[in-house]
Amino acid sequence: MLDAPESVSADLLDDDRYLEAAASFGDKRSLVVAQPIYSTNGIKLLDAGARIDTRILGRLFGHKLAEPLDRCVASDDAIRPKDLAARARELVAAVPLLAYLEAGLGAGSARLWSAWENCPLPPAIAIRLAVARETATDLYEHSLRCTFVAAFIGLGGRLPDRDLQLLVTAGLLHDIGMMHVNPEYYEAGKPLDPTARRALLAHPLMAQLIAQREPLLSPAVASAIAEHHERIDGSGYPRALHGEAIGRLGRALALAEVVTGVVERHPEEACGLLAPLLRFNRRSFDGGLCDALLAALPRTAPGEAAAAAGNIAFDAVVARIDAWKEISDSMQEDDQDAATAYIDARIDRLCRWLADAGVDDPHAAVQAAQEEPELHWEIAALAREARWHLRQIAYEVSERWPQPPSSRIGEWIAMIWESTSV
Repeated sequence: MLDAPESVSADLLDDDRYLEAAASFGDKRSLVVAQPIYSTNGIKLLDAGARIDTRILGRLFGHKLAEPLDRCVASDDAIRPKDLAARARELVAAVPLLAYLEAGLGAGSARLWSAWENCPLPPAIAIRLAVARETATDLYEHSLRCTFVAAFIGLGGRLPDRDLQLLVTAGLLHDIGMMHVNPEYYEAGKPLDPTARRALLAHPLMAQLIAQREPLLSPAVASAIAEHHERIDGSGYPRALHGEAIGRLGRALALAEVVTGVVERHPEEACGLLAPLLRFNRRSFDGGLCDALLAALPRTAPGEAAAAAGNIAFDAVVARIDAWKEISDSMQEDDQDAATAYIDARIDRLCRWLADAGVDDPHAAVQAAQEEPELHWEIAALAREARWHLRQIAYEVSERWPQPPSSRIGEWIAMIWESTSV
């Protein structure tokens, strides 16, 4: 785990990757130097009035900038809050569950969109969001959907208007640190190596630094951004915060991030998957916020395809748990090592979590779902959460022990990565 924002250098926020994105934006849109750009050692790199585009990248590469690039430039195409709200409305309308949630707000819908249109958006942040819109569209639109969900959750949590506005800004920026991460790390189906894993853990802190260096933003925005992957039970990252150490805005944003992930990956089945996920994860997320969101969801039943997929996924999870237990039981006492003990403890913790969710016998749970179709959503949701835990175990073992102490541990880790269901 990374334990402080200082463990991520502010130099990374104007790295070559972001400079390339800004220059690419400048190739298509207006992006002009508003005040001279200097390096930290006093060299003038660009004068006021120069256009930022790919032709001038050579003047900036390799230099540490005295001031953040976004503070030194201006654009006629910078994003405004009403632009963000307009695009978010389009995205919400295109996703059945999100459209349903907005419709259910009634008069509250006006208050939600008012928070968007009045959210704090310093000029440098507006530039950075415009660059994301142009060069990282998926990231930008994910942030808009997540911000809508966070604002919806904030309304359910009875946040005052000012806090709703801060939550919107935090939502818009929560993943902006990913613009400084090599996208090749996260190619579909590719396991994360230790370098990619560290980058993933660092992205909330990078986004936090971006918010912290803007004097016009409340510190609450930076804190919420840093907390959007934390969990009430301490199982999150980057600081493994517990309970009240996570602020109200951070709790809403953390829940919104998970909900948005389900909505984006499973738009047709999202409602059925979310209901059990919210019930089963009261230890990980704010229980009151979970209840408010759960009450807003429509009632639904799984189709045959969704039910079958849930059973297959849960069977795969159970098979991986059983495989580890067989490996652990077969080891001689002399073969036991720190890695084995660590995996044993984490698997035991996962099994306790399943038991708390009402699944003392995973095999019996699958059989029960065959007899009671309404349980299929619960099985699918349990499979998703258990799969996440298994991947976390694999990530952390790979990080702590890059060379597995035994071939059998390595085989089990490979089994986690190779399974398309896990």
